[in-house]
Amino acid sequence: NDQIIIFPDFQARTTDNVCYFDNITFSAGGTTLAEPTTAAPTPTRLAANVISLFSNAYTNVTVDTWRTGWSAATLTDMQVAGNDVKKYSSLDFVGIEAVGPNMINASTMDRFNIDVWTPNATTFKVKLVDFGPNAAYGGGDDKEHEIAFNPTANAWNVYNIPLTDFTNLTTKSHIAQIIFSALPTGTASVYIDNLSKKFIGKIDNVGK
Repeated sequence: NDQIIIFPDFQARTTDNVCYFDNITFSAGGTTLAEPTTAAPTPTRLAANVISLFSNAYTNVTVDTWRTGWSAATLTDMQVAGNDVKKYSSLDFVGIEAVGPNMINASTMDRFNIDVWTPNATTFKVKLVDFGPNAAYGGGDDKEHEIAFNPTANAWNVYNIPLTDFTNLTTKSHIAQIIFSALPTGTASVYIDNLSKKFIGKIDNVGK
């Protein structure tokens, strides 16, 4: 197609009319997906017991990228009710990387926390990848484990996951990748907030 011709109508006119056009697109049919209107619950853990990657409640550590070049997803940084969130749409899988000096040492942490909101994902998966003592991908000492969830649609799902549930993640001192994936493949939309690792001590044992 190399032309678009617009006919407002064929009625006789006694005066000139000025018409404005915007958002002229081609798109597939379908319904508009719902979006969150309330912010995710605010975490209450003591900051000293948290390694925060993404949260307005804490000071975040450095993450190299929230969407690697080998990802199959669209990333949008946005706000919900004044709170920063990350939206992954057309999600098949997406890689988040903190490499080199930014690798996460979670050896003293007990939990992995993430808040997830989705209008249409029936399955949401989280994979943690530790690059091992050599701190390099594919060096023979990498460890990883993936956990799948069935999130409730149109609500914030608060996942406070014991790191022991990542059974094959036998080393946790050089966590360099977090990989999200979802079903249905390539069409899921997922909103992410409060991504962190936490230590749960005898005093700080309540809250999220």
